[in-house]
Amino acid sequence: MLNDFYNSPYYENGPQRSYGFTTVAIVALVSALLGGIMAAYIGPKYIFGQLLPWPDMHATPQPGYELPPITGDSPADLAAAGVVAQVAARVGPAVVGITNRFVVQSIFRAYENEAVGSGIIIDKSGYIVTNNHVVENSRQLIVTLAPGVETQASLVGRDPVTDLAVIKIDPNSLPEAYRNLTVAEFANSDQVRVGQLAVAIGNPLGLQFQRSVAAGVISGLDRDLQMSGVQLKLLQTDAAINSGNSGGALADQNGKIIGINQAKIKLEGVEGMGFAIPSNAARPVIEQLIQKGKVIRPFLGVSIELEITPQINARYNLGTDHGLYIGSVGAGSPAAKAGIRQGDILVQLAGEDVTTFNEMQRILYSKEIGEEIEAVIVRNRTRQTVTVKLAATP
Repeated sequence: MLNDFYNSPYYENGPQRSYGFTTVAIVALVSALLGGIMAAYIGPKYIFGQLLPWPDMHATPQPGYELPPITGDSPADLAAAGVVAQVAARVGPAVVGITNRFVVQSIFRAYENEAVGSGIIIDKSGYIVTNNHVVENSRQLIVTLAPGVETQASLVGRDPVTDLAVIKIDPNSLPEAYRNLTVAEFANSDQVRVGQLAVAIGNPLGLQFQRSVAAGVISGLDRDLQMSGVQLKLLQTDAAINSGNSGGALADQNGKIIGINQAKIKLEGVEGMGFAIPSNAARPVIEQLIQKGKVIRPFLGVSIELEITPQINARYNLGTDHGLYIGSVGAGSPAAKAGIRQGDILVQLAGEDVTTFNEMQRILYSKEIGEEIEAVIVRNRTRQTVTVKLAATP
Protein backbone atom coordinates (compact mmCIF):
# COMPACT_ATOMS: atom_id res chain seq x y z
CA MET A 1 0.00 0.00 0.00
CA LEU A 2 1.02 3.59 -0.51
CA ASN A 3 1.30 4.29 3.19
CA ASP A 4 3.40 1.21 3.70
CA PHE A 5 5.72 2.27 0.88
CA TYR A 6 6.45 5.67 2.44
CA ASN A 7 6.88 4.25 5.92
CA SER A 8 9.36 1.62 4.86
CA PRO A 9 13.06 2.61 4.81
CA TYR A 10 14.67 2.44 1.40
CA TYR A 11 18.45 2.08 0.90
CA GLU A 12 20.00 2.28 -2.55
CA ASN A 13 23.14 0.34 -1.62
CA GLY A 14 21.80 -1.76 1.20
CA PRO A 15 21.24 -1.00 4.87
CA GLN A 16 22.98 2.19 6.28
CA ARG A 17 24.56 2.64 9.71
CA SER A 18 22.80 5.16 11.99
CA TYR A 19 24.41 7.49 14.58
CA GLY A 20 23.04 8.55 17.91
CA PHE A 21 21.98 12.08 18.83
CA THR A 22 24.94 12.60 21.17
CA THR A 23 27.47 11.89 18.44
CA VAL A 24 25.82 14.34 16.04
CA ALA A 25 25.75 17.07 18.68
CA ILE A 26 29.48 16.65 19.48
CA VAL A 27 30.42 16.85 15.80
CA ALA A 28 28.33 20.02 15.32
CA LEU A 29 29.92 21.69 18.35
CA VAL A 30 33.47 20.94 17.25
CA SER A 31 32.71 22.21 13.73
CA ALA A 32 31.35 25.47 15.11
CA LEU A 33 34.45 26.05 17.24
CA LEU A 34 36.80 25.39 14.32
CA GLY A 35 34.78 27.74 12.09
CA GLY A 36 34.96 30.49 14.68
CA ILE A 37 38.72 30.20 15.00
CA MET A 38 39.09 30.36 11.22
CA ALA A 39 36.90 33.47 10.94
CA ALA A 40 38.44 35.32 13.87
CA TYR A 41 42.15 34.66 13.47
CA ILE A 42 43.28 32.72 10.47
CA GLY A 43 41.01 34.29 7.82
CA PRO A 44 41.57 38.01 8.64
CA LYS A 45 45.31 37.49 9.10
CA TYR A 46 45.60 35.83 5.71
CA ILE A 47 43.17 38.08 3.79
CA PHE A 48 44.22 41.48 5.17
CA GLY A 49 47.85 40.57 5.65
CA GLN A 50 48.38 38.93 2.26
CA LEU A 51 45.63 40.03 -0.15
CA LEU A 52 44.32 43.30 1.34
CA PRO A 53 45.88 45.95 3.59
CA TRP A 54 44.69 46.15 7.18
CA PRO A 55 41.87 48.73 7.61
CA ASP A 56 42.77 52.06 9.27
CA MET A 57 41.09 52.13 12.67
CA HIS A 58 41.69 55.90 13.10
CA ALA A 59 38.77 57.89 11.61
CA THR A 60 39.74 60.92 9.53
CA PRO A 61 37.12 63.72 9.70
CA GLN A 62 35.98 65.13 6.37
CA PRO A 63 36.96 68.77 5.85
CA GLY A 64 34.14 71.31 6.15
CA TYR A 65 31.97 69.26 8.50
CA GLU A 66 33.50 70.25 11.83
CA LEU A 67 31.16 72.35 13.98
CA PRO A 68 32.57 75.36 15.79
CA PRO A 69 33.04 74.99 19.54
CA ILE A 70 30.20 76.18 21.75
CA THR A 71 31.00 79.64 23.06
CA GLY A 72 28.08 79.95 25.43
CA ASP A 73 26.48 82.83 23.48
CA SER A 74 23.93 80.80 21.54
CA PRO A 75 20.26 81.34 22.45
CA ALA A 76 19.99 77.75 23.68
CA ASP A 77 23.05 78.11 25.92
CA LEU A 78 21.82 81.42 27.27
CA ALA A 79 18.37 80.02 27.99
CA ALA A 80 19.89 77.01 29.73
CA ALA A 81 22.03 79.32 31.83
CA GLY A 82 18.96 81.18 33.07
CA VAL A 83 19.58 84.36 31.05
CA VAL A 84 15.95 84.55 29.90
CA ALA A 85 14.82 84.53 33.52
CA GLN A 86 17.31 87.31 34.32
CA VAL A 87 16.09 89.40 31.38
CA ALA A 88 12.49 88.90 32.45
CA ALA A 89 13.32 89.99 36.00
CA ARG A 90 15.10 93.09 34.76
CA VAL A 91 12.75 94.22 31.99
CA GLY A 92 9.43 92.82 33.19
CA PRO A 93 8.70 95.54 35.79
CA ALA A 94 9.14 98.20 33.08
CA VAL A 95 6.45 96.63 30.87
CA VAL A 96 2.90 97.74 31.61
CA GLY A 97 -0.59 97.00 30.38
CA ILE A 98 -2.52 99.74 28.56
CA THR A 99 -6.28 99.62 28.38
CA ASN A 100 -7.77 101.87 25.71
CA ARG A 101 -11.42 102.71 26.29
CA PHE A 102 -12.99 104.18 23.18
CA VAL A 103 -16.40 104.90 21.73
CA VAL A 104 -17.75 102.90 18.82
CA GLN A 105 -20.49 104.49 16.74
CA SER A 106 -22.86 101.97 15.18
CA ILE A 107 -25.86 102.65 12.96
CA PHE A 108 -28.26 102.60 15.89
CA ARG A 109 -26.23 103.82 18.87
CA ALA A 110 -22.84 104.65 20.31
CA TYR A 111 -21.29 102.30 22.83
CA GLU A 112 -18.00 102.01 24.70
CA ASN A 113 -15.46 99.33 23.93
CA GLU A 114 -11.93 98.65 25.11
CA ALA A 115 -8.73 97.02 23.89
CA VAL A 116 -5.57 96.08 25.75
CA GLY A 117 -1.98 96.53 24.61
CA SER A 118 1.44 96.92 26.16
CA GLY A 119 3.85 99.74 26.89
CA ILE A 120 7.39 100.33 28.18
CA ILE A 121 8.30 102.79 30.93
CA ILE A 122 11.15 104.94 29.60
CA ASP A 123 11.45 107.65 32.25
CA LYS A 124 11.14 107.94 36.03
CA SER A 125 8.66 110.77 35.61
CA GLY A 126 6.15 108.39 34.01
CA TYR A 127 6.66 108.52 30.24
CA ILE A 128 5.63 105.30 28.49
CA VAL A 129 6.20 104.37 24.84
CA THR A 130 3.73 102.16 22.98
CA ASN A 131 2.25 101.71 19.51
CA ASN A 132 0.03 104.33 17.96
CA HIS A 133 -2.61 101.72 17.16
CA VAL A 134 -2.79 100.83 20.87
CA VAL A 135 -3.92 104.32 21.91
CA GLU A 136 -5.62 105.84 18.85
CA ASN A 137 -9.21 107.06 19.17
CA SER A 138 -8.96 106.77 22.95
CA ARG A 139 -11.51 108.26 25.32
CA GLN A 140 -9.65 107.03 28.39
CA LEU A 141 -6.29 105.33 28.92
CA ILE A 142 -5.63 103.12 31.94
CA VAL A 143 -2.13 101.84 32.76
CA THR A 144 -1.77 98.66 34.83
CA LEU A 145 1.57 98.09 36.57
CA ALA A 146 0.57 95.01 38.53
CA PRO A 147 -2.67 93.17 39.28
CA GLY A 148 -4.94 95.71 40.94
CA VAL A 149 -2.41 98.56 40.56
CA GLU A 150 -3.62 100.93 37.86
CA THR A 151 -3.82 104.63 37.10
CA GLN A 152 -5.03 106.93 34.36
CA ALA A 153 -2.65 108.10 31.64
CA SER A 154 -2.65 111.11 29.36
CA LEU A 155 -1.68 111.10 25.69
CA VAL A 156 1.55 113.02 25.05
CA GLY A 157 1.76 112.49 21.32
CA ARG A 158 1.46 109.89 18.61
CA ASP A 159 2.91 109.28 15.18
CA PRO A 160 0.91 107.17 12.70
CA VAL A 161 3.84 107.08 10.28
CA THR A 162 6.02 104.95 12.59
CA ASP A 163 3.11 103.56 14.64
CA LEU A 164 4.61 104.96 17.84
CA ALA A 165 3.01 106.92 20.67
CA VAL A 166 3.98 108.26 24.08
CA ILE A 167 1.65 108.46 27.08
CA LYS A 168 2.33 109.61 30.64
CA ILE A 169 1.28 108.62 34.12
CA ASP A 170 1.77 110.42 37.43
CA PRO A 171 3.88 108.19 39.71
CA ASN A 172 2.44 109.98 42.75
CA SER A 173 -0.99 108.57 41.90
CA LEU A 174 0.32 105.06 42.52
CA PRO A 175 0.61 103.21 45.83
CA GLU A 176 3.86 104.16 47.55
CA ALA A 177 5.51 100.80 46.85
CA TYR A 178 5.16 101.38 43.08
CA ARG A 179 6.15 105.04 42.79
CA ASN A 180 9.82 104.32 42.13
CA LEU A 181 9.26 103.25 38.53
CA THR A 182 11.49 100.69 36.82
CA VAL A 183 12.84 102.23 33.61
CA ALA A 184 13.88 100.22 30.55
CA GLU A 185 17.24 100.91 28.93
CA PHE A 186 17.59 101.05 25.15
CA ALA A 187 20.28 99.20 23.21
CA ASN A 188 21.88 100.07 19.86
CA SER A 189 19.71 98.14 17.40
CA ASP A 190 22.27 98.66 14.63
CA GLN A 191 24.43 96.07 16.43
CA VAL A 192 21.70 93.42 16.46
CA ARG A 193 22.62 90.31 14.47
CA VAL A 194 20.54 87.51 13.02
CA GLY A 195 20.38 84.48 15.32
CA GLN A 196 20.93 86.31 18.59
CA LEU A 197 18.64 85.84 21.58
CA ALA A 198 15.42 87.87 21.58
CA VAL A 199 13.03 88.03 24.55
CA ALA A 200 9.53 89.42 24.01
CA ILE A 201 7.61 90.67 27.06
CA GLY A 202 4.04 91.93 26.92
CA ASN A 203 0.38 91.21 27.58
CA PRO A 204 -0.85 88.75 24.93
CA LEU A 205 -4.63 88.47 24.78
CA GLY A 206 -5.05 90.98 27.61
CA LEU A 207 -4.15 91.50 31.24
CA GLN A 208 -5.00 87.92 32.14
CA PHE A 209 -1.57 87.00 30.75
CA GLN A 210 0.24 90.12 31.92
CA ARG A 211 4.01 90.29 31.33
CA SER A 212 4.18 87.01 29.47
CA VAL A 213 7.72 86.13 28.41
CA ALA A 214 8.57 84.48 25.09
CA ALA A 215 12.11 83.71 23.98
CA GLY A 216 13.38 83.22 20.45
CA VAL A 217 15.93 84.63 18.07
CA ILE A 218 16.27 87.55 15.71
CA SER A 219 15.13 86.08 12.39
CA GLY A 220 15.88 89.01 10.10
CA LEU A 221 16.87 92.68 9.86
CA ASP A 222 15.45 95.60 7.87
CA ARG A 223 12.27 93.75 6.95
CA ASP A 224 9.98 95.94 4.83
CA LEU A 225 6.43 95.80 6.17
CA GLN A 226 3.63 98.08 5.02
CA MET A 227 1.42 99.34 7.82
CA SER A 228 -1.46 101.73 7.12
CA GLY A 229 0.06 102.75 3.80
CA VAL A 230 3.51 103.39 5.25
CA GLN A 231 6.50 101.16 4.60
CA LEU A 232 8.57 100.45 7.71
CA LYS A 233 11.88 98.65 8.23
CA LEU A 234 11.48 96.28 11.16
CA LEU A 235 13.26 93.57 13.12
CA GLN A 236 11.86 90.08 12.57
CA THR A 237 11.74 87.55 15.40
CA ASP A 238 10.28 84.11 16.03
CA ALA A 239 9.57 85.01 19.67
CA ALA A 240 5.80 84.77 20.08
CA ILE A 241 4.08 88.13 19.52
CA ASN A 242 0.30 88.03 19.80
CA SER A 243 -2.56 90.48 20.13
CA GLY A 244 -1.87 92.52 23.25
CA ASN A 245 1.91 92.31 22.83
CA SER A 246 1.84 95.46 20.72
CA GLY A 247 3.94 98.17 22.35
CA GLY A 248 5.79 95.67 24.55
CA ALA A 249 9.51 95.06 24.82
CA LEU A 250 11.85 93.05 22.64
CA ALA A 251 15.02 92.71 24.71
CA ASP A 252 18.49 91.33 24.13
CA GLN A 253 20.49 89.02 26.40
CA ASN A 254 21.64 92.01 28.47
CA GLY A 255 18.09 93.06 29.29
CA LYS A 256 18.18 96.12 27.02
CA ILE A 257 15.46 97.09 24.56
CA ILE A 258 16.34 96.41 20.93
CA GLY A 259 12.80 96.82 19.60
CA ILE A 260 9.22 97.73 20.37
CA ASN A 261 6.88 94.87 19.49
CA GLN A 262 4.48 95.86 16.78
CA ALA A 263 2.93 93.21 14.60
CA LYS A 264 2.52 89.58 13.69
CA ILE A 265 1.64 88.13 10.29
CA LYS A 266 -1.75 86.46 10.75
CA LEU A 267 -2.08 84.09 7.81
CA GLU A 268 -3.04 80.44 7.77
CA GLY A 269 0.07 78.29 7.85
CA VAL A 270 2.33 81.15 8.99
CA GLU A 271 3.93 80.85 12.43
CA GLY A 272 6.82 82.54 14.19
CA MET A 273 6.87 85.77 12.18
CA GLY A 274 6.71 88.72 14.58
CA PHE A 275 8.05 92.22 14.01
CA ALA A 276 9.37 95.04 16.16
CA ILE A 277 10.34 98.67 15.57
CA PRO A 278 14.15 98.93 16.01
CA SER A 279 15.17 100.98 19.04
CA ASN A 280 17.36 103.30 16.95
CA ALA A 281 14.38 104.14 14.72
CA ALA A 282 12.12 104.68 17.73
CA ARG A 283 14.33 106.92 19.87
CA PRO A 284 14.28 110.12 17.73
CA VAL A 285 10.52 109.75 17.26
CA ILE A 286 10.01 109.33 21.02
CA GLU A 287 12.11 112.43 21.71
CA GLN A 288 10.05 114.56 19.32
CA LEU A 289 6.77 113.28 20.71
CA ILE A 290 7.84 114.22 24.25
CA GLN A 291 9.19 117.61 23.22
CA LYS A 292 6.61 118.66 20.61
CA GLY A 293 3.71 116.24 20.81
CA LYS A 294 4.21 115.30 17.15
CA VAL A 295 6.93 114.44 14.66
CA ILE A 296 7.93 117.18 12.24
CA ARG A 297 9.28 115.80 8.99
CA PRO A 298 10.53 117.26 5.73
CA PHE A 299 8.17 117.26 2.77
CA LEU A 300 8.42 117.75 -0.99
CA GLY A 301 5.06 119.34 -1.69
CA VAL A 302 3.79 117.22 -4.56
CA SER A 303 0.79 114.98 -5.11
CA ILE A 304 1.37 111.72 -6.94
CA GLU A 305 -1.13 110.72 -9.59
CA LEU A 306 0.41 107.54 -10.96
CA GLU A 307 3.24 105.05 -10.39
CA ILE A 308 4.97 104.43 -13.72
CA THR A 309 5.60 100.83 -14.86
CA PRO A 310 7.26 99.42 -18.00
CA GLN A 311 3.79 98.61 -19.36
CA ILE A 312 2.59 102.19 -18.91
CA ASN A 313 5.77 103.54 -20.51
CA ALA A 314 5.37 101.17 -23.49
CA ARG A 315 1.85 102.46 -24.03
CA TYR A 316 2.43 106.20 -23.57
CA ASN A 317 6.16 106.54 -24.40
CA LEU A 318 6.98 108.56 -21.27
CA GLY A 319 10.73 108.13 -21.47
CA THR A 320 11.11 106.05 -18.27
CA ASP A 321 10.07 102.60 -17.07
CA HIS A 322 9.72 103.73 -13.45
CA GLY A 323 8.94 106.82 -11.42
CA LEU A 324 6.07 108.86 -9.97
CA TYR A 325 3.85 111.00 -12.20
CA ILE A 326 3.30 114.33 -10.44
CA GLY A 327 -0.32 115.42 -10.51
CA SER A 328 0.14 118.78 -8.78
CA VAL A 329 2.76 120.90 -7.03
CA GLY A 330 1.97 122.99 -3.98
CA ALA A 331 2.56 126.71 -4.27
CA GLY A 332 5.68 127.77 -2.38
CA SER A 333 6.61 124.16 -1.63
CA PRO A 334 10.20 122.85 -1.81
CA ALA A 335 9.32 121.15 -5.10
CA ALA A 336 7.92 124.37 -6.60
CA LYS A 337 10.99 126.35 -5.53
CA ALA A 338 13.21 123.72 -7.19
CA GLY A 339 11.35 124.12 -10.49
CA ILE A 340 9.40 120.84 -10.43
CA ARG A 341 6.14 121.09 -12.39
CA GLN A 342 2.87 119.25 -12.84
CA GLY A 343 3.36 116.42 -15.35
CA ASP A 344 6.99 115.78 -14.43
CA ILE A 345 7.97 112.23 -13.48
CA LEU A 346 10.11 111.87 -10.37
CA VAL A 347 12.53 108.97 -11.00
CA GLN A 348 15.26 109.53 -8.42
CA LEU A 349 15.58 111.23 -5.04
CA ALA A 350 18.79 111.69 -3.05
CA GLY A 351 20.57 109.19 -5.29
CA GLU A 352 17.93 106.43 -4.93
CA ASP A 353 15.53 105.23 -7.62
CA VAL A 354 11.89 105.95 -6.81
CA THR A 355 9.26 103.48 -7.95
CA THR A 356 6.50 103.85 -5.33
CA PHE A 357 5.00 106.57 -3.16
CA ASN A 358 6.16 104.70 -0.05
CA GLU A 359 9.75 104.76 -1.29
CA MET A 360 9.54 108.52 -1.77
CA GLN A 361 8.22 108.94 1.76
CA ARG A 362 10.89 106.69 3.23
CA ILE A 363 13.66 108.70 1.58
CA LEU A 364 12.18 112.03 2.68
CA TYR A 365 11.67 110.86 6.27
CA SER A 366 15.33 109.83 6.47
CA LYS A 367 16.45 113.42 5.75
CA GLU A 368 16.67 116.55 7.87
CA ILE A 369 14.70 119.75 7.55
CA GLY A 370 16.77 122.29 5.65
CA GLU A 371 18.86 119.55 3.97
CA GLU A 372 19.46 119.90 0.22
CA ILE A 373 19.01 116.80 -1.92
CA GLU A 374 19.06 116.13 -5.65
CA ALA A 375 15.92 115.07 -7.50
CA VAL A 376 15.95 113.59 -10.99
CA ILE A 377 12.83 114.19 -13.08
CA VAL A 378 11.77 113.25 -16.60
CA ARG A 379 10.11 116.06 -18.54
CA ASN A 380 9.11 115.52 -22.16
CA ARG A 381 11.13 112.26 -22.16
CA THR A 382 14.27 114.13 -21.09
CA ARG A 383 16.04 113.72 -17.75
CA GLN A 384 16.81 116.76 -15.60
CA THR A 385 18.44 117.09 -12.19
CA VAL A 386 17.26 119.74 -9.73
CA THR A 387 18.24 120.59 -6.16
CA VAL A 388 15.51 120.59 -3.52
CA LYS A 389 15.87 122.27 -0.13
CA LEU A 390 13.59 120.35 2.26
CA ALA A 391 11.23 122.23 4.54
CA ALA A 392 9.05 121.18 7.46
CA THR A 393 5.59 119.82 6.84
CA PRO A 394 3.18 122.77 7.27
